[in-house]
Amino acid sequence: MSILDKISSFLGIKNQEKESSDLIADSYIGKFVKQDYLEIGESIGVEGRRIIIKNPESVMSIPVEAVYKNEETISVGDFNRDEALQLGKAWAEQKDVMKFDEKGMLIK
Repeated sequence: MSILDKISSFLGIKNQEKESSDLIADSYIGKFVKQDYLEIGESIGVEGRRIIIKNPESVMSIPVEAVYKNEETISVGDFNRDEALQLGKAWAEQKDVMKFDEKGMLIK
């Protein structure tokens, strides 16, 4: 058990990653991502159980199940590249869209 887990437990704070299916973004964002020792991009976001990877040519959305090492760099195994590109493109297109409720208030 890490020191953070011990402090959180003492204060009665539950670990969000263990409590929900969403990832804690801080541990995945801002790292270079490699597949078979080749750099495929940099992690720029997390959405649900997927990591958003950007490189100069495209944006990909890779499932966390493809990650086998998350240290200074993220190493990934095999994943469906076509699906990752399609979901990454959809993420990039919708990330700047603002949504409002029926009263005109901005919602997340």
